Amino acid sequence: MNHATTKRRAESFLLLAALAALAAATAGCASKASAESATEATAPPVRVETAAVREEPMPRSLALTGTLRGERQTDLAANAAGRVLETFVERGDEVKKGDLLARLDVRAAALTAAEAQANAALTRAQEETAKRECDRYRALLENGAISGVEHDRIADQCRSAPLSVAAAAARARAAAQSVGDGQIRAPFDGRVTERFVDVGEYVRHDSRVVALVSKGALRLSFTVPEASLAAVTTGGALTFSVPAYPGRSFPGTVRWIGAAVRETTRDLVAEAEVQDPDGALRPGMFASIALATGEAPGPVVPRSAILSKEGRAHLFAVVDRRIEERVVQIGVEKGDAVAVLRGVRAGDTIVMKPSEELQNGQAVE
Repeated sequence: MNHATTKRRAESFLLLAALAALAAATAGCASKASAESATEATAPPVRVETAAVREEPMPRSLALTGTLRGERQTDLAANAAGRVLETFVERGDEVKKGDLLARLDVRAAALTAAEAQANAALTRAQEETAKRECDRYRALLENGAISGVEHDRIADQCRSAPLSVAAAAARARAAAQSVGDGQIRAPFDGRVTERFVDVGEYVRHDSRVVALVSKGALRLSFTVPEASLAAVTTGGALTFSVPAYPGRSFPGTVRWIGAAVRETTRDLVAEAEVQDPDGALRPGMFASIALATGEAPGPVVPRSAILSKEGRAHLFAVVDRRIEERVVQIGVEKGDAVAVLRGVRAGDTIVMKPSEELQNGQAVE
């Protein structure tokens, strides 16, 4: 037997072995598929309550984002210079208008105020003296005892004396104001969101002392793209949600709309008024907004048909008497109805009250 004949026999043997392996694998897959089919055939069908997806007019909305802020919100400045002697509030404290928040060392300002008051008293005394001199020089001029030039010089002093008194009085009031500003008080009822100073720190007139935000009503600030400006009108309704309260929706009303589109971002800033009766919301929260733009017909399903899994909405349709699980995109709600933007069409059959045990592919009675 030569070398060529041996090589051909070896190749034939390898080919036969490969064909045998393929036949075995095919038989195994067919056996497994048959077993699965048999299992499905023997599994009892599930009984579910179904209904057809209907089409109804539902509110349409524009998806936006925004940030909550207080109706009145400010970083309160010291408006005086001095070392902090005392602080009376902490973060989260509620305060009333006029409550004392911090006290500064204003002894230097008090000395300046005392000096200003003394100067004011001096100028008033000088004014009285100037008035008497004017009366005397007027009598002398009438008697011809002095010239008109001398009388005019004294008269000019009489006319300037009241101006000096007014200037000195203004300086005294400003100095007294500096002393009063050493006691930093709340300008409105609210809550302290931040305290920026501690005892011993030196503050200037523009130094921040505390941040205050009013209680109750809030403002929701958001931006509207230029292409969607027609959707926002004063008095328009919106709803929004915040990450802190998943599944809860809050209402708002558009109250303030910017007068111009920003050139850099091509959008318009608007604000809505938001009521917060139970104090659940906080300034600074991020909000996902649905701005109402009208109504349009679309697929609608009952709220009970929707399940939430891993942050996405699911429902179960029935196709050819089998369960088909679908991920859907839901829209606004009206009563017990939920608009479905993507995932089902009007006329599709869905499970009304699905249980978490339902599986994709299950047979239906």
